Amino acid sequence: MINVWSVSQVLEDTGVLSAEECKKAMPFCVSACARLSKRLKDIKNEDEPAVINACAGIALYGYTLLQCSGSDDFSSFKAGDVTISKSSSATIENAEKFRDDALLQASEYLTDVDFVFKAVEI
Repeated sequence: MINVWSVSQVLEDTGVLSAEECKKAMPFCVSACARLSKRLKDIKNEDEPAVINACAGIALYGYTLLQCSGSDDFSSFKAGDVTISKSSSATIENAEKFRDDALLQASEYLTDVDFVFKAVEI
């Protein structure tokens, strides 16, 4: 199986999550590793950085959804003409983009489960 600790370390090293948040996100890391382990074309690719990053993307997305669920949290700061704002929807969109980009980078190591080709007899 893909190394769960490596996935958690990617989330912490990139600064996406703090060490404390990584502990809370560990179940999502375990789930992502199990999910992508089933999709690997070759078990030898489980240590590929692209595969580890893809697991991190999936884990981050799940963790972000949990943190933002039920929250219409919108925070902003205004100083004169400058306004800085952050919303939960923007956080989710960023996590989704991170996940999708990471999965795209790992696509050469994974089987495609979203496409089915069947022959049709006439």
